[in-house]
Amino acid sequence: MKNENVLQAFENLVEKLSIDLRYEKGDFSGGLCRMPEKNILIINSRLPEEQKVRLIAAELSMMELNHIYIRPALREIMFETEQTNTKIL
Repeated sequence: MKNENVLQAFENLVEKLSIDLRYEKGDFSGGLCRMPEKNILIINSRLPEEQKVRLIAAELSMMELNHIYIRPALREIMFETEQTNTKIL
């Protein structure tokens, strides 16, 4: 999958999970903000597409998503991102 297709697929998945996705400018990478009424995923719009993909994958990899279908290519990226983040910690 090309990066732009992967990013679009992750954006669709985020929408399917009823998570608000916002691209904003600022001095931050991004992350998931959990609020009582909804979840918001904020991503720096200036990041390269690959970093946007990795950030979304990292946030989604921390959620329990076994109950929904996720394309194998996306699950693989989420798994790889989760493994990388675990090694860093």
